[in-house]
Amino acid sequence: MNYFLYISYVAMLFCITMCLIHFFRIIKLGVPKDLSEKSGSISAGVLYSNTVAMSPVNKESAYKHLPTFTAGMLFHLGTFLALFVFLLLFFNAMWDFFFKYTIISSIIMLCMWLSTCCGIGLIIKRMISKKLRPISNADDYISVSLTTLFQLLTALLFTTFAFHDRFHQFFSSEVHGWIIIAYMLMPTLLFLYLPFGKLKHVVYYFDARFQLGFFYGRRGTWPPKKTEG
Repeated sequence: MNYFLYISYVAMLFCITMCLIHFFRIIKLGVPKDLSEKSGSISAGVLYSNTVAMSPVNKESAYKHLPTFTAGMLFHLGTFLALFVFLLLFFNAMWDFFFKYTIISSIIMLCMWLSTCCGIGLIIKRMISKKLRPISNADDYISVSLTTLFQLLTALLFTTFAFHDRFHQFFSSEVHGWIIIAYMLMPTLLFLYLPFGKLKHVVYYFDARFQLGFFYGRRGTWPPKKTEG
């Protein structure tokens, strides 16, 4: 089974390399050229852009869709958690650790099932929403589906960690083996697709927030000034 895990890590190295290429292309472009007269603080604008501006009450319309916004946040957090434990499982000792400390495995399992449900809900909403369906393309569905499947397999794996005694009472070791193989192969597909689809916003997100902070910070718009009422 280590063979499948090594394939996933080769795919991860490929993904990191491609993301670094995207990143250095951005760096090569330099900071935005703005000829307007500076009337605010760029650093304060960038800080605001990456902190308070991300609140749903400060976004353009997110405050009108709080359930979707919350599901999206949980989905992203679940993705980071799934990637983190995937990296930990590179070390053989961590498999024994999660088998031994079932309370930790149970917490991760619950988090992963929650984020998986959020991912499924976001896919369904994109499919049935009259506003989202016309502007959605194949990349939207593939990206979210791959990420959701990765979270689902992580949830299944940690379910076997948390309830390994009961799991083996109802399922054969062969089923457990297939779950592990699927879990190891799923990140391979995710990592190979990430640099070419919308998932590469993991790189462009930071540049986009910097650009916004630079633009509105320089003009003194961000952070917004308090008005005396």
